[in-house]
Amino acid sequence: MIKIGEVNTLKVKRKTDIGYMLTDGTDDVFLHFNESNHENLVDNQSVKAFLYYDAKARLAATLSTPIITVSHADFVSVKEVNHELGVFVSNNTSKDMLVSKDYLPYDFNLWPEKGDTLYCMLKLKNRLVAKPLNKVEISLVPETKLDLHQHVDAYVIYVGKEGLNMMTREGHLVFVHHTQMRRVYRLGEMANVRIARIHEGGYSGSLIEVKEKMMDQDANMLYEYLVANGGKMPFTSDSDKDAIYETFKLSKKAFKRALGRLYSERKVIIQDDQTILVKGE
Repeated sequence: MIKIGEVNTLKVKRKTDIGYMLTDGTDDVFLHFNESNHENLVDNQSVKAFLYYDAKARLAATLSTPIITVSHADFVSVKEVNHELGVFVSNNTSKDMLVSKDYLPYDFNLWPEKGDTLYCMLKLKNRLVAKPLNKVEISLVPETKLDLHQHVDAYVIYVGKEGLNMMTREGHLVFVHHTQMRRVYRLGEMANVRIARIHEGGYSGSLIEVKEKMMDQDANMLYEYLVANGGKMPFTSDSDKDAIYETFKLSKKAFKRALGRLYSERKVIIQDDQTILVKGE
């Protein structure tokens, strides 16, 4: 029985004007010359063919080896974004596979961009589509372990309110809490994450650079905010942590460090529950 979305071992039944008819002994599948990898096939020859639906929804075969199948997951690159349908990923075949918008975040800003990387497996319903896998669906077991404070490149495989799930090419799963990043990351985006904690369920990481460097960057962000807002802001070290995070995407601790840096450099003063730029600044 032929398996759609998988590599099948079939035999050449006959050659036609534009390709070959392949068979498993019961069902026939068409292989176009363009999908034969320029091989000259002969009757009764066994070939390994990937079966998929072409652009006209017809069952077709290709001798190109796919990256992902119905039973095999892997990393695939985003080739095109269509907000009406979803995103298309390369599968090393002439037909890119659709990741339906049903599998993507509601917010377009969190969608993958062209060139991003998703970890997917094919799924067969009434058509063949690619489905990004979440943490519980991933069975890839890494051969190595990561060290505390090690920096690794990883891809965002899930974006949630609490933070991000990320995965390395080797299969290491890393959770990044929303307090450990300074901006929004999209599905499929690659980022360099620092391993901040090792536990039984995997790793927790941070997308924030080391404290001293981040303190300089955060202080500069507060300074620019003050300049853009007439030299005043209704925030001090006593302000509500949620209000601070909502405005600056900083934890209260990081905010106080950055504000302390500006204060120690005599760039700001604190007055009437406000932070004010010193004259001349």
